[in-house]
Amino acid sequence: MNCRKKFGILSMNTDSKTEKILVRGPDTVGSFVLASPFYRELRRNFPSAYIALAIKPLVYELAKDCPYVNEIFVYDDKTRGKYFSWLREKKFSVSFLLSGSFSSVLWVYLAGIKKRIGYSHDHRSWLLTDIIPDDSGKLQIDYYLYMLEYRGLKVVERQPEIYLKPTSTAFDNFFSGKMTVGISFTAAGELARSWPRDHAVVLVEKLLQDNFQVVFFGMEKDRSYGDYIRGKIKNDDFINLAGRTSLTDFISLVQRCAGYISVASGGLHLAAVLGLKCVGLYCPGDDAVWRPYEKNVVVITHRVDCAPCNQHKMKYCRNNKCMRIITPEEVYEKFKEMV
Repeated sequence: MNCRKKFGILSMNTDSKTEKILVRGPDTVGSFVLASPFYRELRRNFPSAYIALAIKPLVYELAKDCPYVNEIFVYDDKTRGKYFSWLREKKFSVSFLLSGSFSSVLWVYLAGIKKRIGYSHDHRSWLLTDIIPDDSGKLQIDYYLYMLEYRGLKVVERQPEIYLKPTSTAFDNFFSGKMTVGISFTAAGELARSWPRDHAVVLVEKLLQDNFQVVFFGMEKDRSYGDYIRGKIKNDDFINLAGRTSLTDFISLVQRCAGYISVASGGLHLAAVLGLKCVGLYCPGDDAVWRPYEKNVVVITHRVDCAPCNQHKMKYCRNNKCMRIITPEEVYEKFKEMV
């Protein structure tokens, strides 16, 4: 993999060939997309360094063709022993902890990596050598890139990117030739960020009346949501692909859509980077950090008495009124303004 010829030397270390850098990447699709500028800008600063990326299996498809790293290690709970041995064997000099988990720092600490750079949340500050001041109000892209900027490294470009290339899929013939809208309203089964099913039914009916084809995307656990819509709408121009596509399939198929309407999800971030006209439905407060970076996205959110939302509140939310008050009519009008 030749990723060193593209950039001039901007490294703090004048002998950057000696640097062996570990990046512990984020674990979810959306956060991985938002971290993609970090990998590029790290390479720009260390053009000759050996850079390795450690990730969980969920994001491997997105990472495997990354041109800015020399090696990728995929690990989960079953391969922790191999991961620890790999960390010791590689003798990394520096580690950037983009993952926010306690365990991500613990492993590099136990492996003896001397420089451990990251944010101090999740009670992990005592394991870090270089603590980045936490500004939780930053857009997530800026939150990741600030880890470089705080260290005095240069950030030239902030635009996210996707390394996967579109391919043919088993579902290509499902597309009828009509303008197609991709949708996803379930946020991998998280109740707080999901949009009510009956709202989705009304929106899909409006889109079908306008002669759009509508494709529902999601994970296996989201399939029943799509089945519910299908049960209410007897129209072959609605297709439920939840649980049936890989990430590569999704990227290939969503590029055939005219737009994408979704709650906060990895799919929304991928569609935004691919240039689709997107409407994002967000919990209040969540939008300030996790909204897509691109300008081709309109975010809908409403303030409620329990705002702003955060991960802790979402975990225990059983009301999700902030999502319920986003109406199908409002979403439909925003989307029609864009396309």
